[in-house]
Formats: sequence, structure tokens, C-alpha cells
Amino acid sequence: MKTLATFLAFLIAGCAPAQSTEGFLKINGTSLFVKSFGKGPPLLVIHGGPGLNHSYFLPHLEALATDFHVILYDQRASGASAIPGQDSLRMEFFVHDIDAIRNYFGYEKVNLLAHSWGAILAMQYGLDFPQHVDRMILCNPVALSREFDGITASNQKQRMTRADSVDRASILQSKAFKEGNASAMEKLMMMSFRHSFYDAKNLAKLGLGLQQQFTQASKALYGGLGKDLARYNYYDSLSTMTFPLMVLYGEADVLPLRAVQRIEERNPAARLVPFSKSGHFIFIEEPARFRKELVGFVK
Repeated sequence: MKTLATFLAFLIAGCAPAQSTEGFLKINGTSLFVKSFGKGPPLLVIHGGPGLNHSYFLPHLEALATDFHVILYDQRASGASAIPGQDSLRMEFFVHDIDAIRNYFGYEKVNLLAHSWGAILAMQYGLDFPQHVDRMILCNPVALSREFDGITASNQKQRMTRADSVDRASILQSKAFKEGNASAMEKLMMMSFRHSFYDAKNLAKLGLGLQQQFTQASKALYGGLGKDLARYNYYDSLSTMTFPLMVLYGEADVLPLRAVQRIEERNPAARLVPFSKSGHFIFIEEPARFRKELVGFVK
């Protein structure tokens, strides 16, 4: 595996790296896994979760290599990144990690692409560091307040079938799950995503890549982030954000349309782009149009 020291030669030369480079970056008292590829305007990608990692974006975002310098990373206590103490698993640390990665690559401003729960981190970053945001793209963002939790849960429940219930019970009763095996956890999560696609066959294209430390990391994550996630509302803050904002929404998602419509209402300059043949993972189901919208918005 290459180390991030490889990046220095490119930065000193004054250009973004045009090759795939990956490694660990020691910042803010922990170690984060970072992967970068492509050349062009910086696109810093924030994954969902909490607790997932950058793996599910690949190979789907690799097509952006000719358009952007794509920067992927695993959030603290996620993926291959280290699990720090719970006192440093608070929102402020996650947000400062984003800024440290931006600063490491030498960019004054970056374009942020945040998927699902990553939208919460992107929103907070936009409030704390607006001077470093060029443009922000939210891809199937979770609701920016807890008021839509009930509707989302109801939508998910309505799509569940008897077969889903049987499969779920089988996983929960398995020895692997009881032992906290990451493969069992991944099966359970993949099952929960069955109805998050417009075309069910596209589920096979999703790879979560959970690490063996997933169970341990999840306990730490929710122990540290619990207070921050208990109550939040970013809708009222949208009017203060002056950088361009685009929201990509897959119409087959379980997340309610009303939640993303409110973004546009609170920030009239925001652009809401619906995808009629996608669910929660637009970059998997409609990759060509996803790329076209992204490139058009940023360039």
C-alpha cells in the first residue's frame, strides 16, 4: 500500500495527483484512511453511516477520475480508520477531520459530495468553515432534522416482506451475529438495503466492505456521537449558506421527498435534481446522469 507521503511530490509540483494513491493520514489525534485518484477540481467525498466507509462508492466513482481529483476517506472509527476514545467521537472532531484533509491536500476550497448521513457532517462543515466550501452536493441526504424519522421508518416497514422478516431472524439468531462477526453484520445491512433501489438487481452492485472491527467501532461511535445525533435541525441554517448547493434525490428512496423539498424551500438558490430510476444509491443506478449532473454543477 502506498503512503500519503506520495502526495507531497505532487503538491510541491503544484498539481493534483493523477493516479490512485492511498494510505493513512495522522490528523487530530487519530489515524484516518484516505484514498485519492483523478485530476481536476477537488471533490471531497463524505460517506454515510455512521459506521460505513468509502468502499461502497467504488468502483462507481472511478469514472469521475477524468473530471475531478476525488478524495475518499474513512471517518474516524469507521472502515480502516482508527477507533479513538469516545471523548473524541463528537461532531466537532468529525468536522475538523474534513478540514484537516482539505488543508493537507493544499486546497483553499473544496467541492463536497456527501451521501446519506454524510449530509449532516457536510451541513456542519458548511456552517463552521463556509470559506472553504466551493460547492456542495448532497446525494440522497438523510433528513436534516429528526422530525422525519417516523415517516422514514414507516416507509421502510411498508416495503418489508415476510421473506425479509425470515431472513432477518435467521441472521440475528446466527452464531456469527451473536459473536459480532463483521460478515454477519454486513449481511444484515445488505438485507436492510434490499428496498433502497429502483431496480432490485442493482443491490448486487453494492459492496459495503465492513472491517472486522465494525462491531467494536459501532459501539464507540454511537457512544460518542449519541448526544450530537439525539437532536439536530439544519433546515433553519440553510438560508445562511451562500455557496452553491445541489441536492440529488432518487425517487425510489425510503427517505421522504418532503425532507429534501424543505432544503429548497429554506435555500431558494439550492437546486433539487430528481432521479426517477434510482433509490438511495444514484451513483450505482444512474451513473451516467449522475456524472453529468455533477460535472455540470461544478464545472
